[in-house]
Amino acid sequence: MFDLILLFLSILLYVFSYPPFNFSFLIFFTLIPLFHLISRVSEKEAFWYGFLYGFGFYGINFYWIPNLLRNFVNFYFGIFVNLLLISYLSLYNGLFLWGIKKRNSFLFPAFFWCFLEFIKSIGPLAFNWGTLGEPLVNVYPLLQWASIFGGLGLSFIVVLINTILYYFFKMPIRKKIFSILFVFLLFLVGEILGAVSYDSQIKLKVGVVQGNYDSFSKYYLRDIEDQLRVHKDLTLLLPDDLYLIVWAESVLFCTLNNYPSYLKELKDLAKEKGAYLIVGALKYEKGKIYNSAYLFSPFSDEYETYSKVQLVPFVEELPFSFLFPNYIKSLVGGYSRGEGFYPFKTPLANIGTLICFESLFSYTAREQIRNGADILVVITNDGWFQGTPAVWQHRNLSLIRAVENRAPLVQTANTGVTFFVDPYGKILWESREGEKSIYYQDVLINKNGFSLYRVWGDIPLFMAFIIYLIFRMKS
Repeated sequence: MFDLILLFLSILLYVFSYPPFNFSFLIFFTLIPLFHLISRVSEKEAFWYGFLYGFGFYGINFYWIPNLLRNFVNFYFGIFVNLLLISYLSLYNGLFLWGIKKRNSFLFPAFFWCFLEFIKSIGPLAFNWGTLGEPLVNVYPLLQWASIFGGLGLSFIVVLINTILYYFFKMPIRKKIFSILFVFLLFLVGEILGAVSYDSQIKLKVGVVQGNYDSFSKYYLRDIEDQLRVHKDLTLLLPDDLYLIVWAESVLFCTLNNYPSYLKELKDLAKEKGAYLIVGALKYEKGKIYNSAYLFSPFSDEYETYSKVQLVPFVEELPFSFLFPNYIKSLVGGYSRGEGFYPFKTPLANIGTLICFESLFSYTAREQIRNGADILVVITNDGWFQGTPAVWQHRNLSLIRAVENRAPLVQTANTGVTFFVDPYGKILWESREGEKSIYYQDVLINKNGFSLYRVWGDIPLFMAFIIYLIFRMKS
């Protein structure tokens, strides 16, 4: 019974550190009961307790998924997929506790957690939701470490602080002093990183349009002309001196490149406003359908597109489709992946666009930046989340992408949270959830913006892990 109490406590600490509760400091304690628990159980039991830890957290966190998939297939398939997803993700938590039970040392938990978190973020089932580092968006000094070690680095810090706190009262006085100084330095250096300012070279005035529509309504799925009218009317209310205007993902739920009349309206709108216009819509090309962003220029009749590369498993694509009957195949997926992360090039700044789910992953934004982007723009259809905490969790992950790359970021949602964030993770403005709104903001661009994470990505963490393992094997 005591072991189950420890497990339940760890799950609660994890859950309450996340939106909608946002008691972020609790994340520094979530692993401590588990560390005590595994000292009392076998390796096999450690795995299952870890699995249940993940199952409890993800089960609470992803309660909205069956309702989402009900709108594509049916509720029971949604439950099946949710259980499959939760079970899959929980395996990593099980492996984590099994691993540290088998090879326990002071630094191993932090390295091993990050290794598993990385594996979880790649492959056909990639789903980078629920990272331990996400609550640090509310801990400004520690958030700044993302500019050096990325989102994985934030998770490393969280596990390391949990480990320090667990061992603290067992340490000799010298190690206690060292541990206190180390944590103090984490905060101090983070404050310094957040205080280093870069001179902005360019000021872009960017406008956003949040149409606030239900992603499952007849209005959204079928009445495309009304969608266009609503967003056009809102856009015309924005000032005429904007450089860029951003609409949300799938604002026009059609293969836009096959609708010349809509294309003409959008080209004319960009020219009328004298601004570049990003619009989310589908694209049909060579027998394939893409989830895309269209860029319309005020100076040309041509348009550019960026197509989503990192698709949502079981929604936009069906992993291991050979396992499923044709009925399911016909309802889920059907989208193709874009060719790469290429920013839109404009005279004043290159615009790196991410579409919805892509902002969960560090590599997507980093690739856009490395390919020349000066500003990150996330267009998303958070109406799928229907007022759940997932709206805010998505916002937090997008925010981390800005800090990792020391680049300003603008996120435009159909409904949910539209916001502007600076390269240090400070929210400049954000909408209220579930409102129709427009807003514009000066975005400061630094063409020489720099972060170490841009340069080396996750390589330092993995190199350190390899060196650590070699050292441990020799000793």
